[in-house]
Amino acid sequence: MTTELLRVIDASKRHLGGVSLYVFSVLVAILTGCSNLEYKRQADEENYAIIRAVEEQVFGRTNDFTIDTKYSGRDPQEIPASELIEDRRSSGEVRLDLDSALVMAYGNSRTYQREKEDLYLAALSLSNQRNVFGSIWSGRINPNVEREADGDVRLESATSLGISKRLYRTGGTITANFANDLLRFVTGDPRRSLANALTISFTQPLLRGRGKYNATADRLTQAERDVIYAMRDYTQFQKTFAVDVVNDYYTLLGSKNTIRNNYANYLRGQESTRRAQARQGVDSKRNFDLALQQELVQKNAYIDSIVRYQNALDRFKDRLGIPISKTFLLDDQPFTDLEEVGLVPVDLSAEQAYAIAVTNHLPTLNEIDRYQDSKRRILVAANALRPGLDITSSSSLNWDREENYQSFDVDEVRANMGLILDLPLNRVNERNSYRSALINFERQLRSLQQTLDDRRRVIQEALRTLDQTRKNFQNFELGVAIAERRVEELELRLAAGSVDQQSYIDAQNSLIDQQNRRINAIVSYLRTRLQLLIDIGTLDSVGNRFWLAEGSEPAATPPAAVDPNAAASSPVVTPEELFQEEPAPSAPTQEQQ
Repeated sequence: MTTELLRVIDASKRHLGGVSLYVFSVLVAILTGCSNLEYKRQADEENYAIIRAVEEQVFGRTNDFTIDTKYSGRDPQEIPASELIEDRRSSGEVRLDLDSALVMAYGNSRTYQREKEDLYLAALSLSNQRNVFGSIWSGRINPNVEREADGDVRLESATSLGISKRLYRTGGTITANFANDLLRFVTGDPRRSLANALTISFTQPLLRGRGKYNATADRLTQAERDVIYAMRDYTQFQKTFAVDVVNDYYTLLGSKNTIRNNYANYLRGQESTRRAQARQGVDSKRNFDLALQQELVQKNAYIDSIVRYQNALDRFKDRLGIPISKTFLLDDQPFTDLEEVGLVPVDLSAEQAYAIAVTNHLPTLNEIDRYQDSKRRILVAANALRPGLDITSSSSLNWDREENYQSFDVDEVRANMGLILDLPLNRVNERNSYRSALINFERQLRSLQQTLDDRRRVIQEALRTLDQTRKNFQNFELGVAIAERRVEELELRLAAGSVDQQSYIDAQNSLIDQQNRRINAIVSYLRTRLQLLIDIGTLDSVGNRFWLAEGSEPAATPPAAVDPNAAASSPVVTPEELFQEEPAPSAPTQEQQ
């Protein structure tokens, strides 16, 4: 059997015509032409170009963008789970400042990588839809060798090659197809037959499906808009992600300062206990017990603050995508810079901030554009309700001569033209789709209203919180100064025996409370201000030390020394002013009575 098959193949080499040899060559080229890596390279080339073009369209600039990671150049089958397990167990010491933390987060965060991939996948969807309107080639080869009962062997080959093109603006379709059928007896009967056919056809909708509001064209339109939405979402995520890293870093630095404050307070408690133990007198036992109890409370507060810091530090490592097993040592300089800069103002009214947000806040712009999408889908659904009326035409040439591929007699071409009318006798699905589009439009309308109201509410709340935090910070500054003086005074009086132990304990508690509240206030102000700039849409997260807003907002001035008299006597809004009520009548004096 093997010998006979080799004889058939050898005979086919001598007897096959030029067309079949050409088709065989094309088949070999297609099957061996592109590797998986080449397909990946082609996909990246097209989709990165889409992303660059959309970024240029939306923001007027482009940045380097890639979704490749340290694993992307390796065969997935060669990355064992044991390697990942070992990687997450890696240890070592990492000294980190805020700039390096951001760089590390951009390069290692799993959440950040997923957002980049979401943008790439949106570009892939657009590539798929563009392909619908491209020149789509198709080919099919079906060779077959048969041995008949009388011993004759014959070779059959059916080949087709086609191309189709869908027209975006009109909704029409053009197709061309070449078919070749060959039958040759390799042994025995010398007969052979050859049939070739070239067909070109054109279909153009005149009513339903015509124009840019047909369903297929709308899918391309929506895919283009979806990439714009994905680009805005990705850019918004970049800003939010950078601010989250900054906020986490400053929260950790604030926790470090809280730990230092709690430790200093614990040392004061130890000293207070030693003094109480050394004193002799009627109340010495009671004072010693109070001092020792306070020392234990201060020690617990110190231990608890360490655990909170360590847990928060592990969560920070996770945000950055760094193995939890690594040791982080954070640079304190950013907190010093923040204290030197002070509370950077945002000199905007609620109305001004809202007007900026409507034109700059990227999620709000997406919501506005999705509202436009819902209106367009009504037109698409209405198009599907129309009767179907298509004009069709086709031309075909059939011949059986091998040498007649490029020159043929036009009189042999067959052509036809006709109309196809699809009466709207059953439009239940289309009717329901149209009604659904109307409902979705009103839902999207309400969603846009909600988005706009939420934007105004968020901005107003942030401005109020900023004002509140600024005033609280000033009060805590004053409170720390007063509490420090009171602790110093009571220490002297306690040594002289002119004050009881409980008064000194209360003063200590007041001092540590005011110190920690002051730290929380300055970190909270930074967090609220950065979030407000995100909510307005004006934050530039790629600038140098953007969290201090250097060069993008009015220059901040270091906080001035707090005047105790001025701070304590600064006016506040009365309830009557707040609620716009008439002031309550005062009680009549005795003279008035």
